[in-house]
Amino acid sequence: MSGQKKAPSEMRKTVRVDVPGTVCVTDRQANRDFGQLANISEEGLMILVSEPVVENSVFQLALGFCNEAGDSEPIEIGVECLWCNQSNKADQYWAGFYVIDISEQDQERLRQLIR
Repeated sequence: MSGQKKAPSEMRKTVRVDVPGTVCVTDRQANRDFGQLANISEEGLMILVSEPVVENSVFQLALGFCNEAGDSEPIEIGVECLWCNQSNKADQYWAGFYVIDISEQDQERLRQLIR
């Protein structure tokens, strides 16, 4: 077996679902905008960010999903950054995260959103 790393898509156990519309992501610890959600699964997510994210760093994020009425409590989620790569634009980066903490209630809300 070679020492090459597997691509992030080859390591996933579940399929990620593309997110329709704009879902803003907030860094709860720094109380600032973090980026825009690109896709999500029960185990991980990819976010478009404006600054590179250090691999293995941990964040407490809030995902600003909206219900049909146009409002909803954010889904709060603890994540660890697995990778970060520059996008086609110089000031944007794709970052992949693994879910490390989520309440049972938010986990169920997430399941409903990605079905």
